[in-house]
Amino acid sequence: MLTKTIEINWHDGQAIYSTDFSPDGYRYATAGADCSVRMWSLHARSTDNQPPEITNKPTHGRDREEERKKKLADSLPVNIDFLSELKRHSSPVNVVRFSPKGEYLASAGDDACIILWKLSIERETSFGYEYNDFEKETWSVTHMFYGHTKEIYDLSWSPCGKYFITASIDNTARVWCLAEKACVHVFADHSHYVQGVSWDPLGEFVATQSSDRSVAIYRYKASPQGKLIFGGCARRFSKLDRKKLSSVVDENTSGCARMYHDETLVSFFRRLSFSPDGALLVTPAGINKFPDTNTMTDDMDEFGEDLQNCAYIYPRNTVLKHPVALIGNHPKPSIAVRWCPMLFRNRRSTSSAFALPYRMLYALATQDSVYIYDTQQIRPICAISGMHFAPVTDLAWSADGSMLMFSSADGYCSAVIFADGELGIKYDKKPEAMEEEVQQVAVSHSINHSTVDDIIAKKRPSAIIAEEDKGKKRRITPVFVQSRP
Repeated sequence: MLTKTIEINWHDGQAIYSTDFSPDGYRYATAGADCSVRMWSLHARSTDNQPPEITNKPTHGRDREEERKKKLADSLPVNIDFLSELKRHSSPVNVVRFSPKGEYLASAGDDACIILWKLSIERETSFGYEYNDFEKETWSVTHMFYGHTKEIYDLSWSPCGKYFITASIDNTARVWCLAEKACVHVFADHSHYVQGVSWDPLGEFVATQSSDRSVAIYRYKASPQGKLIFGGCARRFSKLDRKKLSSVVDENTSGCARMYHDETLVSFFRRLSFSPDGALLVTPAGINKFPDTNTMTDDMDEFGEDLQNCAYIYPRNTVLKHPVALIGNHPKPSIAVRWCPMLFRNRRSTSSAFALPYRMLYALATQDSVYIYDTQQIRPICAISGMHFAPVTDLAWSADGSMLMFSSADGYCSAVIFADGELGIKYDKKPEAMEEEVQQVAVSHSINHSTVDDIIAKKRPSAIIAEEDKGKKRRITPVFVQSRP
């Protein structure tokens, strides 16, 4: 694995708020505070490409500058090329997402407008535009959607690519239809900013996350005419009964603890995400209160409870009941989750945390670090920190899962490059054959219990199982993850 910050002029030095790969892996889109979306060609550099041979030949003037630029390019772990700049927004762009087939690109931001872009067949130029000579393709506006009254922070496409949902700080989430070119439904159950949305890839749920400390799950179905019909809020999660947590060792402990950070969390985003097979939903910005009457630390609230940053995991079969696990104990709150589109075979030497016949990877971004997990274990595969001077804002996986990119408000993106086979052997089973399996996903019973008890005694659990039945305890091995200096 190779990690490096790509220090190029992404958005004229201004903050980058969102990033995404096209489904074919050819294009990489970034959105920033300069009110534009920029398209790039981004590929991992082949190991066959070696840096140029250094000679003692003297260089002067322009030749020296060209040599310096070439050395800089050769030092990067990726081959990157500027393709196009998309400028129609009048304010910073907060989110950019390709449609499932890559035909469209949707962008939205502080101007409360969603712009739908499509690649033009003919090359176009704009008079007086400074990047005309560098552009290699042109994206034209297909439609501009209006309806939100304030800034838009997140966007997610439906699996069919005919709808998308947006999250706004006007306290609503809206569903938009490409065929009707209009908003077809408004979710208005949240009492504060909606900062994250995610669409179930199996076409049954949509999920929203808000700074009102809650996550809402909605069901929908298709009418005989093919239109989507959304019901009311099927379940809203904001508090969790402590008696359902395996960390509660005192039977007299009672009451509910809030699950998520409130509006005081300094972040624009709470980007939750369904797994590519629809089996799991991971929600960021989680918080777990662990009572400890013997010690007091700076991380305790006014009730003497130890605050732990985490992310909650909801399996599909209990997504309307409760989460089954939390991961984390991160130094900073988590703000975004992104799943790798590829599936991998389970490792035979490791017991699986979830009853899945394959392994999925996901990246969890906190304000200053990125953690990569898989569904076979709760401990992270790796932790990446110290890459940026400002908060991380978004994550994106390449189509083949060999590259993870994450953006930052400092105006740069970082790349995580994986060698062939480093993440495991790819799982070849077709998605249609997996749908029945993900309906019954559950926590595995083969997890070592003794390690959990040892960590609980120290009052610093990293992963805790939520249980519906106290008599049947299901636990996941926790590991404290220390951030790198």
